[in-house]
Amino acid sequence: MSTNKEKKIFILAGEPSGDYIGSSLIRGLRLVDKEIIFFGVGGPLMLKEGLVSKYDMNDLNIIGFLNYFKNYKKLKNLLDQIVKLIILEKPKAVITIDTKGFSYELAKTLKKTFSVIGIKCPLIHFVPPTIWAYGKSRAKKWKNLHDNLFCLFKKEEEIFQKLGINCVYLGNPVIEKFLNLANSNDNLTKNKSDLIGEKKFKCFLFPGSRDSEIKYILPEFFSLIKTFNDKQIKINWVIPTTRYHFKEVSNKIKKLIHENDVQAIVLEKNYDLLKEADIAIACSGTITLELALFKIPTIAVYKTDILSASIGRMLVNFKNVILPNFLVGEDFVPFLFQEKCTAHNINKFLKAYINKIEEKNHLFKINSNKIVKNMNYTDTSEFNFSKNSGNKIIEIINAYKY
Repeated sequence: MSTNKEKKIFILAGEPSGDYIGSSLIRGLRLVDKEIIFFGVGGPLMLKEGLVSKYDMNDLNIIGFLNYFKNYKKLKNLLDQIVKLIILEKPKAVITIDTKGFSYELAKTLKKTFSVIGIKCPLIHFVPPTIWAYGKSRAKKWKNLHDNLFCLFKKEEEIFQKLGINCVYLGNPVIEKFLNLANSNDNLTKNKSDLIGEKKFKCFLFPGSRDSEIKYILPEFFSLIKTFNDKQIKINWVIPTTRYHFKEVSNKIKKLIHENDVQAIVLEKNYDLLKEADIAIACSGTITLELALFKIPTIAVYKTDILSASIGRMLVNFKNVILPNFLVGEDFVPFLFQEKCTAHNINKFLKAYINKIEEKNHLFKINSNKIVKNMNYTDTSEFNFSKNSGNKIIEIINAYKY
């Protein structure tokens, strides 16, 4: 890698979890070559690591069939612009992270375009389709699409290999972040600060990171806050949210507090904040894994438009859809989906959790340890996702026949 042109790598992430993975990738690649230029699409964490982001990551953060159709023209226009940018810059690798619908279309378009105009460049993807939740058929169209496919869970690697799809596990930055924090603080869930008050039970509400998730889930959370009534249980409600949605959620919670005699606060989500929770109610996604690792008793929820929910019921294996349940092989995190995701139902589950909080703390502690063990990590493991991924990508670039 000798010229500036040869040192360019394109990276794309479309949501906060992908932004976190992308920042770890960039750090790992910089360990090998500090002069690599990174450009593409990313969030604040990737920008902090030096990514030149040409577009707003949140433009890709779309979920649900109805929302996809509504935004089709916008996404198609963005796809065309990104393809043109990649052709112009001629990077030594194109890396996509999660954002499966857009990443799939980008890889398919690039593969066809590269073939026509004679460009050669490895297509690399991290976080493949969740076939353990959506079924094996979803993985078939990904076979032979990328030059390299990498997953974040050892269990996934085994499933893909059985389907004849070469998918490699290099570690998991979320697990490693947790283990680093655990090593610096042996009692994560009990080390409470005065960040959000000491006297009341702290219930964290995670409404999701996408506009559509917040649209449907946040109103149920607000209704829960307004209607929760128990003289024996005093609660401090905390709503951690992304930087992108912070202002919107803050304005809404101010109105709620003004109109109702409740105490609630909105904070920007970070790992130090998670350990403050006594209990959590979270939109289905990576956050459920993070909370399980922090041993926080959690109730998972999800709500979307009627069309997306109906199609989801036909496609999704709900037994495996909650990540910590899949990794442990046990439904220890309850899941309230669509019509079950109401303030009334959440209220019932929350009170049941609180009444058996010691039992729930013990259950989540046991399963947190199981997750770490099943991920092939131990307390003395080398925390190596950045290092492994950086070395592997450079190895791919050096071996590729351009």
